[in-house]
This record gives sequence, C-alpha cells and structure tokens, in this order.
Amino acid sequence: MISGEGRFGVGICGLGFMGRTEFVYWRQHPQARLVAVCDQEPRRRAGDWADEVGNVDAGEGQRVDMAGISSYADPDELIKDKAVDVVAVTLPTSLHVDVTVRALRAGKHVFCEKPMALTVGGCDRMIRAAEKAGRTLMVGQCIRFWPQYEVVKRIVEGGEIGAVRCVSLRRLSLPPDWSHDNWLMDASRSGGGLLDLHVHDVDFAHYLLGVPEQIDARGSRGPSGGIDHVVSTYGYPDGRYAVLEGGWTFHAPWPFEMAFTVQGQTGTLDWSSARGPDVLHYAGGDEPRRIPVSDRNGWLRELDYFAARLLADEPVARCTPRSSRTSVALALLERRSIERGRPLGVPAGLREAG
Repeated sequence: MISGEGRFGVGICGLGFMGRTEFVYWRQHPQARLVAVCDQEPRRRAGDWADEVGNVDAGEGQRVDMAGISSYADPDELIKDKAVDVVAVTLPTSLHVDVTVRALRAGKHVFCEKPMALTVGGCDRMIRAAEKAGRTLMVGQCIRFWPQYEVVKRIVEGGEIGAVRCVSLRRLSLPPDWSHDNWLMDASRSGGGLLDLHVHDVDFAHYLLGVPEQIDARGSRGPSGGIDHVVSTYGYPDGRYAVLEGGWTFHAPWPFEMAFTVQGQTGTLDWSSARGPDVLHYAGGDEPRRIPVSDRNGWLRELDYFAARLLADEPVARCTPRSSRTSVALALLERRSIERGRPLGVPAGLREAG
C-alpha cells in the first residue's frame, strides 16, 4: 500500500546518469515525494553535478537543491528510512539483485533499471522476493514505452501492415566511457554491450514477436572485456525472423543511433533516431505516410506507468519482472551462441514463460 494520503516517498539508490534522470522526474511528480538519495560520492549527494556527463541531459553542469532530501552513503540506510515507500535502484547492474532483494524484504516497492541482473538466477531471486513480500517490482525496459516503438506495437497488433515477415532492430554507439569509475566498461559489472545496450532490442523483439524458437548470433569482445558487438537472428516456427544488431564498439565521432524496420505483408514501418522523430509507413504510394509521435521519451513514460500502477494499487502488466527475466535469458543465449559458434534452440520452458 502507498502511504501519505495517496502520495508516496521515493528514495533513489545511485546518482549516476539514470539516477539523475529519475531525480528530475520524481521531484516534479505531483503525487510523489522525493525523500532520500544514496550515493557513495559526497559531491553527488550534495547536489554538485557540474562534472557529470551522460548520453542525454539529466541535470549535468549544475548544482541541485537537496533541501528536505535525506542523504545516505549506504543503500541499507536508505532502505531503512521509514519515509521511503519506493526504492529506485539505479546502481551498476552487478548490484541490482542484492539491493532490490533487500528493499523488497523491507516492504518497499522497487523500480530497478535494466538489465534486470547479470544472470537468470539473479532475476529469479528478485522475482521470488517480490512475490514473497507482496510488493511491486518493475524493471526499466524503457523501449516498450518509447513513442516510436509504441507505434510499431500498436500498428502490428492492429494488423495495419499485415502479418509480420521480418523485423530489423539496431542500436549502435561509441563506448560509454563516461560512467562513474568506468563501470560500464567493466563487463563483470555491466554485462558489456550485450547486456547493457543490446538487451533493449532483445526485449522489444520478444515483446513484439514472442520468444523465438532458435537464436543464431555472432559477436566480438570489445573495450568492456565482454561481448560488446553482436548480430543475431531470431527464428520463429512460422517463418518469421528478426535480425538484431547492437554494440558500442564504434569509433568517434560515431553518433548514437537506435532504429528499426518492420516488414509486413502489406506495408513496412521504418524509423531511425538519426533521421527525426516521425515513423515512416510505406504502403505502396508515392510517398511514405509520416506518423508523428509524442515528444515524451520512454524513460518518463515508463515512470508514468509505474507510478500510475502504484497509485491505483494495480499490478504491473505491461513490463512484468518475468518478461524482463526472459530478456536477460535470451541475451545470455546469444552470448552462448557466439561462444559456441553455432545456432541454439531456445528451451521450451523459456518459450512457454514468454
């Protein structure tokens, strides 16, 4: 239950890029109170973000007023804070499981950044803790809420381009060498480009098409020491397939790009972040139809959704912990396919779990 007459208190564990993004959001939410932050850096806890960087603006280059917000260096101290109803886990991925489990056991709801965990076993620990505590757990697979991808989901499910034949998903970047202590460039903490970046498209592929029957992946190690570039093909028993490319091995001044192409029997949808916000719908005319989208990004939209579920005392349905577990499991199957140099069948249990 949410305390405080319909308002809930939020504590943020980790003031890196996503922590700062959530800080700005929760501080402005009319039915939330940002009551606590936790970070090992005193400067960050004090609101000095002048030297912080990220891949979009999240309050960098400024000083932030921390008046009225409790400050902790240890996540356990934030979790013990009775004013905290919701813990936002925006820490390095290697810390997600332990902090999330401790927060759930303490009776807190949790919004955890993606990827859910570095292992399937870690995902299972989080799910069991949420079920036992009777608290809400949601993982920030934000692409399900990104406006352009919402358009694709709606059009495909509405049958506007006929049966889907092929989906191409791309997410390409420079190495993210801006994280604190360079943790993203340490695969033991981040999972490398495969789990930190590519998992977005892994998640959307099975959200749109379902869990594949077979995965065939090729990839290479990069600056994180893990798989930092991957090209994979997902095969489905009805002949559909998806081709996913992701990685952060590209050289400066390579611009970040996320993009998709969805081919149906009667039309094609195409979008690239490098081209502009509109999704293009090709259906045989002289010009594609431009589909305008919301200017509210997926990070904000997923938090809107999470907050609405809490306030309505309803379970998370659009991005369940079990579906986030599936995304981790599929990404790890890609890694195994790369290591073995051959296609792999997807276990029936994973296909049934969805």
